[in-house]
Amino acid sequence: MSNSRSPGAADWRAATARRRLGVPLHWPVLAGLGVVIGAPVGVTFAAEGDGYRIEAVTLSSGGLAEIRRSISLEEAAALGFDVPLDQIDDILKSLLVYDPAGGVAAITLDGPSQVEETFRGLPFTPDDLRALPRLLDTLQGVPVRVSSSGRTVEGMVLGVDIAAPLESEGEEPAPLLSILTEQGQLVTIRLRADAQLDILDPAVRESLRQAVLVSGQGRVAGMRSIKIGLEGSGPREVRLDYVVPAPVWKTAYRLILDAEGTARLQAWAIIENASGDDWSDVELTLSSGAPVTLAQRLYQRYWHQRPEVPVFAQTIAAPAPDRYRETDAEQAFYSGAEMVTADAMRLGSASLPASAPISPSAPVAVAEAVDGANAATYLLPMPIDLASGETMSVPFIDAQLTAERISLFQPERGEVHPIATLRLENTTGSSLPPGLVTVYAPQEEGYAGDAQLANVPAGESRMISFAADRKVEVTTEYGDSQTIYRATLADGVLRVTGITRTDTSYAITGAQDAPRTVVIEHPRQAGWTLSSDALESTTPTSYRLQAKLAAGGTAKVVASVERTDLESIALVDSDADTLLYWLGQLDDPATKAILSELAKSRQDIARAENTLASLEQDLGEASDGQARIRENLAAVPAESALAGRYLDMLEAEEDRIADIETRRGDAEQALEALTQAFSEKISAL
Repeated sequence: MSNSRSPGAADWRAATARRRLGVPLHWPVLAGLGVVIGAPVGVTFAAEGDGYRIEAVTLSSGGLAEIRRSISLEEAAALGFDVPLDQIDDILKSLLVYDPAGGVAAITLDGPSQVEETFRGLPFTPDDLRALPRLLDTLQGVPVRVSSSGRTVEGMVLGVDIAAPLESEGEEPAPLLSILTEQGQLVTIRLRADAQLDILDPAVRESLRQAVLVSGQGRVAGMRSIKIGLEGSGPREVRLDYVVPAPVWKTAYRLILDAEGTARLQAWAIIENASGDDWSDVELTLSSGAPVTLAQRLYQRYWHQRPEVPVFAQTIAAPAPDRYRETDAEQAFYSGAEMVTADAMRLGSASLPASAPISPSAPVAVAEAVDGANAATYLLPMPIDLASGETMSVPFIDAQLTAERISLFQPERGEVHPIATLRLENTTGSSLPPGLVTVYAPQEEGYAGDAQLANVPAGESRMISFAADRKVEVTTEYGDSQTIYRATLADGVLRVTGITRTDTSYAITGAQDAPRTVVIEHPRQAGWTLSSDALESTTPTSYRLQAKLAAGGTAKVVASVERTDLESIALVDSDADTLLYWLGQLDDPATKAILSELAKSRQDIARAENTLASLEQDLGEASDGQARIRENLAAVPAESALAGRYLDMLEAEEDRIADIETRRGDAEQALEALTQAFSEKISAL
């Protein structure tokens, strides 16, 4: 197998090889260079060829690919392989290892911030490695030997003056290094183009070497090496399964209308290899389903933010004063239980010339289809060779299906012409994945149109629409709504059943040259039921009404929908207007007679209530007048003529009040009698 990778991947493998040959996995000076889940010993990196290959791929319609790798091991206790960086999270999430010789001990890979971790404990940065003067300026106190322009000095670095003044005119600018020799002398040396540096401290020298190596590896940011520690040894085949992102595979159908009532369906899969490796003799499976796919940044480091706690002195805070009196323990227990119960209760509240029939070439072999619980899979019959980055289209279904031609009319489209449609029955034995359908009618116009096919489980039927049928016209006429009420009287309650009916008429004019089967999708409405002699089937969104027309024929389809509403009216609480309203809506003479009598009684009660209210108002006015006369009488001399006049007025007002009170009593008795009689009439119903 040709296992091609990017130039960056080659650099990464070269760096990995250098690390295996000359650099230990962990350096004493630098802690935490990698994210280590385990530390397998004797890692063998899989070589190119048959010993390390992609054996099988399952492409999911959810945008993922299950990769199966087969790796031949001899005596290695561990193995390693390179993968693109953007696949790391999913590999960490999904990797399965099948080793017949034992179990998995650990998985190891370099960390996401390898360069940052390496330089965290060093005095210099990756940018300081770009120039010798900058590096030397960070090595203050480190013993070095520096040679430049034939002169050599040895000692500890004090610092570098990048913009040091020149000693003579015409001299080339050069940084000036200051060194403290072993004898305590301060010397300087110009760092010219031939300058050489020898770091005399072994630890610093090793740290610098390691930093340079890691910095170089960090530039190969597109790949990572994964090491898998295995328990066991001996020659064996180890299989790795994992899930990584992949382009969604697509389905493109060709539907060829062979004869009346049949059709040839070919499904082609468009697949793309974006795995980063060439596929050679790969077993390819297509999975059609709707899986839940999740992603998480498992490779990224997350640091828990701990709350900072202040330092406390060795004292305690003063206790709160005791503000509550003591209660019996049993009493307190029940009190608390009552509070919990109360809280819980609160929370609950254009034609082309006819052509000769043609038949497309059949695939060499079709896919083996298996219907699972949640997805259908299609195992392609032959191994696939597909280079990384290439696209392939292969046929995987070739079947003869029943196809009924119909003209589908959908009123909500606002068109008078229906749509040329095919009703397909899936008799393949497995689900058909969703995709576009190109419809051919070789015996008629050739290319007929495009359609969309949703997922079709085995044994089910679906309609696909591909063109306008302009030879058929359907006009729609909407009737007015009519409501019929029926009522019953019992226990003082008027129970009214209202049946609202609406008719919709569809007038169909068929094609002049051929018979047609017209299906009308009458929309469903919640709470309404349909009655129609043309009802053929239903869907969650529509009723399908069917009419068969001969050439040049016409038909009328009527769809009647009804809605039933129930209403209960307590008669004792109903006013005259309510009773009169329902009197006008009902047709039953007996019920109407009762309602008429009740309405008359309620009107009598209303008049009595108005009379009583008027007397109450008169009594209030008389009382107010009497109070004013009393105030005026108190303000004049007792023996005056005006006082006598006020006394006469007061006597007359008293007589008036007495008369009003007598009439009010009579009105109250009359109202009570009318109300009692009304209640008795209702009770007798």
